Amino acid sequence: MQATPVEVSGPTFDQLADLCLRYGCFQSPSLFHGVLTAQLCASQSPLRTHWVALLSQLLGTEVAAMSAQDQQLALEWLDATQDQLGSSQLDFEPLLPDDLYELEERFSALIKWIQGFTKAFQAAKVEAKQLSQEAQEGLEDLQRILAAAGEQVFDGEDNEKDMMELVEFVRLLALMLFTELHPEAPQVMTPTGSASPAGDGRIH
Repeated sequence: MQATPVEVSGPTFDQLADLCLRYGCFQSPSLFHGVLTAQLCASQSPLRTHWVALLSQLLGTEVAAMSAQDQQLALEWLDATQDQLGSSQLDFEPLLPDDLYELEERFSALIKWIQGFTKAFQAAKVEAKQLSQEAQEGLEDLQRILAAAGEQVFDGEDNEKDMMELVEFVRLLALMLFTELHPEAPQVMTPTGSASPAGDGRIH
């Protein structure tokens, strides 16, 4: 009998896209999830109140203007992401649109996620000495992916494979950074081999 796959809890991309639209924000939830993930990786203190306030700013509103339901949704998002980063099941995933969306839309969301993550991680001012050489190189790879993002061409059968490799690289790098900065968390594999960036981060 097949094992039942583990379901990752937490708000879906579409639920969070609806949250953005309720406040007239047309930014991708993927960017916000990148910001949240970086903050969870870099912070050693609880973020619950801070995250609701930050998300309200990202949405272009104030905490007082957010409904209690939406504030709760923000906290569920935080808790789910933190649980995934610290889980021994390695079930963390960057928040992206599902396969019903066109590849170009999913790739654009991944770039938004990386932009949010890198900006927030840089703002956290994590000292290089706290990170392994591999983690530092992984962060440099993210910058190279961003630099090459404008050169993407979606015209080959390998596009989907390249996209999967990029998502896996990002996923494992986030897990590695969280683990290195939170030694009490379960150890995870590093983003090498098949999970490394696809060349210069270009989808051919």
